Formats: sequence, structure tokens, C-alpha cells
Amino acid sequence: MSPTTHRTPSAVPAEESASDDDSATSYVCHFNQSSKKWECNGQQSDYKNHLLQQVMEASENADGSRATIDQLKEFGITVYLAEHDSVDKSLLTQVVKHVSASKSDRSKSGYENQRCLLYRDATGKLFNLTMHNGCAGLASTWKSQLLSFSGFQALVALTVLTRAFACSGVDAVELRPGYLSLLVGLVLSEEISNVWLNVSMFVRGTPSVAAYTLLSSFDSDWPRKLTIFLLALTAAMDPSSEYQRFCTLIGIGLSMLLLAANLGARAWYFMKWRPLKAEWAVSSYVAPLFSLVIAAIAGLIFPYMGFSRIQAGGKSSIELIISNSILVALCFMASDLDVFQNFIVAGSETCNQDNVNMSVGIFFTMTALSCIFAARRITPPGQHPDEDDDAILVEDETSPVGFKVPNFPDYPISPIDLGQKGLPCCTIKMETIVGLLVSLGVGFMVVSMSLFGYVDAANEAIASANESFEETLSRMLMV
Repeated sequence: MSPTTHRTPSAVPAEESASDDDSATSYVCHFNQSSKKWECNGQQSDYKNHLLQQVMEASENADGSRATIDQLKEFGITVYLAEHDSVDKSLLTQVVKHVSASKSDRSKSGYENQRCLLYRDATGKLFNLTMHNGCAGLASTWKSQLLSFSGFQALVALTVLTRAFACSGVDAVELRPGYLSLLVGLVLSEEISNVWLNVSMFVRGTPSVAAYTLLSSFDSDWPRKLTIFLLALTAAMDPSSEYQRFCTLIGIGLSMLLLAANLGARAWYFMKWRPLKAEWAVSSYVAPLFSLVIAAIAGLIFPYMGFSRIQAGGKSSIELIISNSILVALCFMASDLDVFQNFIVAGSETCNQDNVNMSVGIFFTMTALSCIFAARRITPPGQHPDEDDDAILVEDETSPVGFKVPNFPDYPISPIDLGQKGLPCCTIKMETIVGLLVSLGVGFMVVSMSLFGYVDAANEAIASANESFEETLSRMLMV
């Protein structure tokens, strides 16, 4: 399978051939200079869909799919075609990488990013290739969390948590996370969740949630779970131990990393930056970590650009930055009170906060200035957006390329069916034997742990019996 592209023709027929049902199938098209589009007058507004359906109905044979694909190419759509005997995880991964590198650039128009992934069966029939692995539910949850994400809460938490690091070099102070695990896990749930997904979609340019599930090695939101678990674990440690202080600062640092990365990923998306190119590490564990660090840096430089209302652009976005910078600064100043510090991180109120106040004050000034100049480049959305009323594609998060053609039925597949085939050097009989041996060995090791108690009791019983026997024998000899 190889991707194919085709530009939209510079002209379209001005009229159709006459027929008995001319009113139902004939259109007169003219080019609108203001909208830069072809407009077709007729009883139906979905001219492209109608034309594609005509081509499909006229080509219902094994070779007819070629005409349908050519028609899609004439509409300016990049068609990725997967044959029925060549679909595997490696192939889909290569498609996702190509789309991420060349067809997910938000700095370009939507027309330049049009694509679809089709599956052709043995009879030549075409289907939309989609993923059946729960990615639709994940996409729904992710979009709802994007809607409820509060940039204000994230930035307030990011700055207030820095007060704990004033005690990093003070050995006499005992740090206790207090209610921090509860605040981070519940109050800031949306602000620290799905950091892998946000970075992948916004920074790396992954075309859909289905594509993310193909590329990602993580099936769960491990960064959030690890952070909450570490903060909860430190609350149960000995406050006077060095390990407790270290784990507390690590947990707070991870929380700040997640907050900054989510803010940076959203800022990357709202400013319409090009996807981060990391071909040298796309298929490894380095690319997600590298993208996470880049997103966190972007979040520390342009935190206000991750606010949802920044998309308004113009004076409204600058006013948003000014008002929120004042509110966040007031919240940070209030956190210097002992009652607030004792509630969040107990022990930090006894540390000298001068260096923290100075550093965060410089941070407020620099980020406000950087965001104000960045917001000037955001164009306010028009009252009448230039959308294609005759779009041939619809967005779908279950498609590895992010779009599908509604004229075709779906062919859902599960990544489990595309899994690895196992080691080529071993037969299934050999692996069965190895599995039986491993199962017996693991079971014996676990059971042997419970035998230590019986062994000690048996040793004591044997020792007691030996003593009794020796005493009995000595008495018999004396008699």
C-alpha cells in the first residue's frame, strides 16, 4: 500500500448531459470569487457525495473500486488503500506516521490535510478501516475533559506548588503532603489527566485517538496514577525520614510537570504550531518523553496560551492574559500565609520563601509578556467561517487517519487481531511446554513461601523430640 495524492482540477463541467431526469442529476456550477469555491445550483447541496455515489453505483465490480478511488483523488483527498491480505499493525503504524508527518499540519488549510483510509476486500468492495478497541469511548472522555479543563486552576496550582521547594535544602524541616494527594487527584483531575494523549494529539500531530492507541505503549493514564500514588504514599511515611522528603518533592515535581505539559500541549494547538518532528524516535519510548518535555517547556513559556478562551484572539485574548495574570498572582501571594501552606504542604511555612517569591515574580512578568505578544498573532474567528458545505469527509476518532467517507460502510478491526505472531524460532508445542514449566516453577516459589512456617515448626518439633529421646535414653542408662 502506498499513499497517493491528487490535486483538485482547476475547472469542473459547467453543465451535465441532458437526461430524462435532468432536474435530479444535472447541476450548473460557477466559481465564486469571494469564497474561492465552486458553487453548484441544483436540488441537492451535497454535489460531491451525489457524484461519488453515482460513480460507486456505476462501478460495482472488482475493478470498479479504481474509479471510485480516482474520484476521491479528484476531490483532493489523499487515499490510503489497504488490501484485504496486507492489513497488519506494522502497515497501519506506517500510515499513521505518514499522516502525522505530512497531513496533520494545522498551519495549513483543511483542504490540504484531507485524507481517508480505505480497506478493499477480495471482491473489490471498499470500506472505511476503523479501530474497534474502545477508542471511541476514550475519545469521548478526552473531549469532555478538554472542555472542563481550567487553565486558571492549572496555573495557580503550578505556581503555588513551588513553595515546597523552598525546603529542599533544609534538613531540620519535616515536609508532609497533607491533603495534596486529595487536591491533585480530585480538584485537579482534568488538569493532570491524559497528558500522553494531549501531547500526542497536539504536539506530535497524531491524527486521531485510534492512531494514538496504535502508537502508544500505554493503555492507561499512568503519569496521573503514579503521581497520586506517590503523594498518597508519602503521607504514610515517617515525616522525619529523608526518603519521605525526597518522595514528597518528587511527587510535587511530577504534578507540576503534568500541569505544565497539559498547558503547553493546549498552547501548541491553539497557536497552530506545526507538529513536532521526531522521526528518529517515533517508534521508540524516547519520542513520548521528548515530546512531554517540549510541551512542558512550552507550558512554562506560554502558560496563558493554554486557556480555552485565548482562541478569541485580538483584544479579548490580551485582556484575558492581563486579568488572569493578576488573579494568579493574588492567589500566589495568598498562598504565602501559613494557614494555606500548612493545608497543602505542611512544613513549608517554616522555610524561607524569599527565593521562591523572587523566582515566581520574574516568571509572572516574563510569561505575561510572552503570551501578550503571542496572542497578537491569533486571528479572531470570523462570524461566517469559510467551511465546505459540500464536504466529502467526516471526522471520526475511530479511524487511524482521523477521517472517513460516509458513503462507505465501516470495517472495524481490533489491534488484538493484529498482534505479534510470536517468536519465529519456536513452535506452539515448544511454547506450551515452556509455559507449563514456568507455571509449575512460579507456583512452587509462591507455595514455598508458606512452607517456611511449617519447616520452623517441624524443626522445633524434631529438636524437642531429640531432647526427649536423649533424656529418656540417659535415664535408661543410669538405671
